[in-house]
Amino acid sequence: MMSARMTLPKRSTDLILILLLVAVPATSAWATSRDEAAAAIAEAEVAHQKALDAGVADSQAGEMIEEAKSLLPSRQYTKAKKFAYWAVRQSEFALQVQAGEAVVEEDKSTQAEALIAAAEEARKKAASVGGEWRDTAKMIKTAQTLAGAGEFDKAIEAASAAKFQADRGYEQAMAEKGADFPDYVRAAVEK
Repeated sequence: MMSARMTLPKRSTDLILILLLVAVPATSAWATSRDEAAAAIAEAEVAHQKALDAGVADSQAGEMIEEAKSLLPSRQYTKAKKFAYWAVRQSEFALQVQAGEAVVEEDKSTQAEALIAAAEEARKKAASVGGEWRDTAKMIKTAQTLAGAGEFDKAIEAASAAKFQADRGYEQAMAEKGADFPDYVRAAVEK
């Protein structure tokens, strides 16, 4: 009786393992391969060249392509593909605006630029007192990327979130400026 109980869970575990191996093959289906990343970078370079030839290239698109290329040696293929995707989006948006196929909403564009600038200033202020949070700069870069691709509503949202983080980081650093260790911690350190 005891052995029957022990073999049942073992068999169940084996069955589940076999089902998972059959149902979810161990391939690179979940991750981006180097070839996929390289293809995305090549597509981004072609789109960027078209924008350069048309005189509407965005320097940020070129920077993103270089960033994508720099990620290949460290095997960050998914991230490289993401940078390449956004570079393509920016180049295509610039070409669409030039061709009259897309219209830049000046009020939203201006609002996004203003919020990005405000977020950057708030980030610098927080950094000056040692209160810059980890993701604030990344959020600002994301907002810039979104604005460059014409996604102004999302850019405004990302810039607002970055400014919020920067403001809270500054407030936190200032609140903790005079903070000291409790007496019991100080006493333990002195021993």
